[in-house]
Amino acid sequence: MSDRWGRRKIVLWSLLGYLLATVICALAPFYETLLFGRALQGVMAAGSLVASRAMIRDAFPPQEAQKAMAMVMMLFAVAPALAPIIGGWLEVHSGWRSVFYFLAIYAGLILILFYLRIGETQQVEHVQSIHPLSITRSYWHSLMHPHFLRLVVAQGLLVGGFFVYVVGSTSLIFDHLHLQEQDFWVFFVPVVAGILIGSFGSHRLAHKLSAPRVISLALLFGLFSVVSNMALESWFDQPRVWWVVGPLVFYAIGFALANPALSIVALDCLPSKRGLAASVQSLMQMGTAALVASFVVPLVHHSLWLMACSQALMLLIAGALWLSVRHQLSD
Repeated sequence: MSDRWGRRKIVLWSLLGYLLATVICALAPFYETLLFGRALQGVMAAGSLVASRAMIRDAFPPQEAQKAMAMVMMLFAVAPALAPIIGGWLEVHSGWRSVFYFLAIYAGLILILFYLRIGETQQVEHVQSIHPLSITRSYWHSLMHPHFLRLVVAQGLLVGGFFVYVVGSTSLIFDHLHLQEQDFWVFFVPVVAGILIGSFGSHRLAHKLSAPRVISLALLFGLFSVVSNMALESWFDQPRVWWVVGPLVFYAIGFALANPALSIVALDCLPSKRGLAASVQSLMQMGTAALVASFVVPLVHHSLWLMACSQALMLLIAGALWLSVRHQLSD
């Protein structure tokens, strides 16, 4: 849709839909209504996520786009840290419905700012048909591209390795580290700090190193993380916070360092269909996270060693996919 009607329209309609979905949640008389509103929120949030990612590459040349994407990653890192604090304060003082009223006001403000400040970025010559046959051919072309599919799968696997511990954080905090409900910061604060460091590094390196070199450097950080994680799990019988969380901070740095550059390199594989490319990227990332949450974490959460092994396996496959295309990309 963003390739056909433009990014700006899709973002505006998505924000409006998110606003309406949030109001449904706030006014929900039954649990089923709340569940429907939450699902609709996800659908609408996806539209602005995909279209805005394409807009970044539309508006900036590769190096500047990498810097902009790194800034987005920084915000993505800060948001999960701030959201529970704000949500918890609202729920305690004003009830759970106030969380959705707050989100509705926030969505309304973003909608107004976007409408007033942001113009269309898609070039006229890149407008695509939405005929079903045309869409089918476009997706087939993206899947058959010699580089694109491997790049987005590698991105998805890096996200999946990260989500092994995000989704398994309850087991990590309670069962393995024997901490309490108020101690989730022990995991999330250092990891979020790692994402901020990696994103800042990607931003600063954009004009100094090519995207392929930044990705290779980032994967080395990830390799150091998973090797040290598995080694520490093997050497110590009783888990300690520093040797469990420490390697995950390095993984977060590598993940945040690689993701902006990988996003730009993948989007450039389909320069006339960046909306489609961004949608496949989001599908792979969120889809892999969902698969990890549904099928991997239930099998490994009881063992820190198995959690480390599953993260290492996903990183190694992502690295192999990157190496399979790295030599074909120019610096």
